Amino acid sequence: MKREIGDKEILMLTNNIACMDVEALNKLLRQLHRANKMLKLQKKKLLAERNALKRQGEDLILLNELSKALVATLDAEQIIHTAFSRMQDIVPHHIMSLFLYKRKKLWVLSTIESPSGDTDRLKSAAIGALQDILNGDNGDDLGITIDLFKKNGSFKRSTFPHRLFFPMEVGDTKVGGIALLRYGEKGFSEHEKNIASMVVSTLTLALRNSEIHEEVQKLATTDSLTGLYNKRYFMETLTKLFKTTLRYSTPVSLIMVDIDNFKNINDRFGHQAGDRALKEISALLLKSLREIDIPARYGGDEIAIILPETEIEQAFFVAKRIKRLVESISIDIEEENITLKASFGISSCPNPAIKTVEDMISAADTALYRAKRNGKNKIEASENIFMQDKAYLGPLAF
Repeated sequence: MKREIGDKEILMLTNNIACMDVEALNKLLRQLHRANKMLKLQKKKLLAERNALKRQGEDLILLNELSKALVATLDAEQIIHTAFSRMQDIVPHHIMSLFLYKRKKLWVLSTIESPSGDTDRLKSAAIGALQDILNGDNGDDLGITIDLFKKNGSFKRSTFPHRLFFPMEVGDTKVGGIALLRYGEKGFSEHEKNIASMVVSTLTLALRNSEIHEEVQKLATTDSLTGLYNKRYFMETLTKLFKTTLRYSTPVSLIMVDIDNFKNINDRFGHQAGDRALKEISALLLKSLREIDIPARYGGDEIAIILPETEIEQAFFVAKRIKRLVESISIDIEEENITLKASFGISSCPNPAIKTVEDMISAADTALYRAKRNGKNKIEASENIFMQDKAYLGPLAF
């Protein structure tokens, strides 16, 4: 049971304090002051630790969300832009750059609000930060993607920015590298370095998975000799585009290409010479066609080219340009110089006479064989589809 202090005890305590000398009292006050100071420091330290733990927890949540976003897709461009857009929330910076060896491409993202003509400075800063991994490569030879975001608050620009550099490695293989640049007086903390390192590790694995997926897809859809698409992929793509044409009347054209006198090249110089001729023409097509065009090895020495969103008149001029490029190819075989020539057949949709994909291929093949019969090294288009405003134009030949 709680007992109250009586008047007699209070009097005794007062007498004891009164008996203390001034020096002892001052000593007690100093001890109390130090104890109070230590308590404040300890409280401040505990508060800082609590805030740090809270920050780390928030960063780990962001890191987990970023990791899920990175592995949610196999598209390399989307993976890179996801990392760019979210890294700023985890480790604030002003310039982030990423270089991939295999793609020979440099991506640069800046949160600095810059004039439109100031991209060279950003490019130089990014290349400078990645100089170790570029190993002397000329930055002008790299594909450059520069995204300018609005400035994320004001900052004091310093002559030498703070830099973080992370090599991207899978086992002993270097994949690329990432650099972060931050202007101002505050450098990167140890926690920021650790969290950025974890992001880079996740990003590296996501990009490697994307690369493996692309390699598998390429093996499944690409002809091993020419590097063109194979016949299966050609048929799948043409079927999809043909269905779109039937539904929306979006034009699509098909060019069939056959190397003239290809059998004579094989018989005279061997199949290696014929393979070389195919490779030369295929390489030329891959360089000269649009990204949306589909060049495929249809069979033997025959190449098929799908031209999406292309009407027959446009397809004719594409074939004409390719014909001239083929004629410019010169191959030295067994001390002889061989020039290549090819014949072309064109079909196009929409067209009432073409009901199926097979009809479209047959129409182009018929035009191709007519070009062969008419002397080779020519371009012909299916008569059935050369209609414009219901007026027959006749076959185009070149």
